[in-house]
This record gives sequence, C-alpha cells and structure tokens, in this order.
Amino acid sequence: MASLTALGLAVGSLTGTANAESAYADKQVVSEGHVDVFYVDVVDSAHTLVAHTAAGNVAPGDLVIQAKPSVASRTVSATVATLPGWKPQGQTYYLLPQTSQAGQVFGGFGYSSAVAEGTSVTYELDSVRGPGAFALWQNGEDGPNVFLASADGGPKSFTSAADHEHANWGFTEQGEYQVTVRAAVTPPGGTPTRLQPVVYTFFVGEELPQEPTPDPGTPATQLTITGLASHYHAGGVAALTAVQTPPTDEDHYHWLTRAAGETQWSFVPDAYTAKYGFVVRTSDDNREIKAVLYNRDHQLIAESAPVVIDVDDHGNDPVNGPTITATLSEQQGALVLSVAPENREVDLGALTLNPAADRYTAAGALKPITVTDTRAENPGWNASGRVRAFTTVDGQQLGGKYLGWTPTVLSASPNQTVAAGPQVASGFAAGNGLATWSQLGTAAAGAGRGTAQLGAELSLEAPADLAPGTYRALLILTAI
Repeated sequence: MASLTALGLAVGSLTGTANAESAYADKQVVSEGHVDVFYVDVVDSAHTLVAHTAAGNVAPGDLVIQAKPSVASRTVSATVATLPGWKPQGQTYYLLPQTSQAGQVFGGFGYSSAVAEGTSVTYELDSVRGPGAFALWQNGEDGPNVFLASADGGPKSFTSAADHEHANWGFTEQGEYQVTVRAAVTPPGGTPTRLQPVVYTFFVGEELPQEPTPDPGTPATQLTITGLASHYHAGGVAALTAVQTPPTDEDHYHWLTRAAGETQWSFVPDAYTAKYGFVVRTSDDNREIKAVLYNRDHQLIAESAPVVIDVDDHGNDPVNGPTITATLSEQQGALVLSVAPENREVDLGALTLNPAADRYTAAGALKPITVTDTRAENPGWNASGRVRAFTTVDGQQLGGKYLGWTPTVLSASPNQTVAAGPQVASGFAAGNGLATWSQLGTAAAGAGRGTAQLGAELSLEAPADLAPGTYRALLILTAI
C-alpha cells in the first residue's frame, strides 16, 4: 500500500509416480465406525489427550481419519452455509456425520472411566493446515451449534463436562488436514491443567495418497540439521536449520521433539519452515529434535536423524522462571515513508543569475527521507517524489518542472540492497523535471526490510523574467 508524505521546500514509494504403498502405511487408518477423536485418559496419574478407536487408545500422531467422498460428500444447505468460512449453498462439502451411518466414520469426543466424575475439559483449536476450511458442530433447532471453526471469526474453543458426545466434522475441500488441538482438564474442585498440543490428521479422499516412486536417475534427498551447539545454557536460544542434499524446490517442513525418556514424538506447533528456534530450558537436557520434509501432496520426502540438546550450566543451575512472549503478526508489517520534523524545511537560498545571464539558479540538499519496511513478505519498495508548483505569498507561480535532483542513499540496514533513483534534470530547457513522479530510491525484492535514509542534491533553474518574491513548493512523496 502506498505511503504518502509531504515536505516543504523554499527558495530565498514430489510429485512422482505413485507406487502401491500408502503414505500412511505406518499409521492406523480409520474410514468407518466409531471413533472418539478427542479422548481424555489418565496415564501414570496424569491426564493425556489421545484418540479412542475400536482397537483402543491411539496416539493422534499414529492415526489418520479418512472421509471418503463416495459416502462423505454433501451439498451445502442454507443452514450449513451459515458455518463460519463455509461454501455457498448448493456447493459440495465433506462430512463425518453426527449420527451413525453405515460405511462412515462416527466421530465424537469423550473420556475414559479413569477420569474423575465432574471433570470438565476445554478443547482449544490451535491451528488447522489443509486445503480448505474445517468445522465441528452439532445440529440444533435454530441452526448449527458450532464448537470449533478454522475460519477467521469462528469459535476456537469449547468446554465439555467430560461428556461422551458426537458431532459433525466437516471439511470444504478434499486433501489432508492437520488439526492441532490443546486441552485443559479441570478436575472437580481443582485447577486446570493444560496438556501438550496434539495433531490430528484427517484425509478427505477416496484413495489414500501413495508414496512416490523415486526416479532411479535422481539421488534420494537427505535431510540434515545444522546449527546445533555443543551445549546450551538455560535461557539461551537454539537455532536449528534443516538442510536438503541435494536441494529440491519443496519447503513443507515439520519439526518434532521428544523429551528424555519419552517414546512418542510430538509435532512442534507452527514450525513449518526450514528453521526452528526455541528458548532452552533446563528440562530440555537430552531432548531429541528431528525435521521431516514433505512434498505438496504431503508425501514424505526425507527425515533427518535426531539431534540431542545438551543443557549444561556448569553446576550453577538457575531457576527457570516464566516464559515471556510478545507477538508481531505478519499483518502488522508496513511500508512507512517519513520525514523528521527538523528535516521538513529545505532552503535553497537566493536565486542568482548564471554566468550566461539567461536564467536564475539555486541549489541545495534534500534533508534525509526515511523509508522503513517491516513487511514479512519482503517484496521490495520504490520511493518517488514530485513537485507540482512553487508560489509566492502574492500568487506568483513557478512550475515544478524547473526543479531537478540527483538522488543519493544516505544509509541502509545491513540486510538491505538500496539504490538511488536516476538523476532528473531541471526542465528549464526540456523535460518535466520533478513535475512528474520521479524515483528517489528503490530496494530489491528480498532485500527491502529495514530502515534506509534517502537524500538528493536539488537544482532549480528559473526564467530570467521571473517576478521577485520568495517561492515555496511542497515535495510530495510516495512509497510502494
């Protein structure tokens, strides 16, 4: 979006061919029958969030719930169309229904008998990754009673009295959905205990995705983790990077961790790039971390060997206090063009006749113009300026074309690549000078984030018959 500023001037911006093996060959796939998707149990005196199938409890990471379009396809009704972020009436969506139906998954949420009577559970939707929208609701007389919805503005949590209930699990598109859920369990008369987030996988499609057949002429991609320090101190930062060898154009990563003594890996919420950073705690000693790379169909390409975090404070173990968090969302990034108050007046001094006595001239320097770009996408920017006209207090005018400039880059952030705009000559003899938009400076895509200061040498040439007076103009600026 353009940023507009004014400045006063005075004279006087993988896929591959699939083989027969499912990409979910190492997971339990449920495509029909009863499943308690969200299921609270007690293991070793601690509450845990799992799933419960006819075969018993299943870790969410080991389960895939399949909705086959042949039985799950539905047409959006006027009522269903009111779901947050849903498709319009008459279009197709996919449903695991609230009522038991042959050949379909009958999904709900519940708890084991080990959970104390009177316990309540709050389920919170942490994130949803998938090709469309997700919603969880029950049918009501006045329309859907929505528990969770991935769309903006939809509910992101609900509380159940540890009941066993069934609901509609809906998806707008075919493909894989990874639904990350947190739970807070409150025993009767007790305080809430927040459980670690878990990721549930749903696949909407008639046939399960297949592992790609490697091209025999292409070496298999290896994934390694770099950036591991020999040891860390509590409160320090671990900054890890997954490196592909040979590189591919795929960039869909997941990071997984496993604390010392644990057998199950847990997905790290929101860690989907080649880089993973976290603040180290004393309890992270001997924690294992690994990275996995998928293609655009969420088929596994490569998995790294785990690295192990070594926390060593040399016998002076500090108390691990609270985690302090501050968030800058991508939407808050901006391109801002600004002029400090002390830089808002530029005096070119007195107009004097040139040696040929055919024009008046004056010169000076534009004071620093600041361009700040905090946009996460780092698209680069272009800052420009123009002067429409000069005027005296009694209405005598001089066109903006008579002013020219030679832009300069006064300073830039280390990661920026900023170039000055081209010289624009005064339009005294020919051309438009600065009467039309002229580039002051530009930053390349991928190298524009940061703060730069731009300047320019100004040159004014005015006709010899110019009426006496102090001429003032406004330099307007834009950055895009």
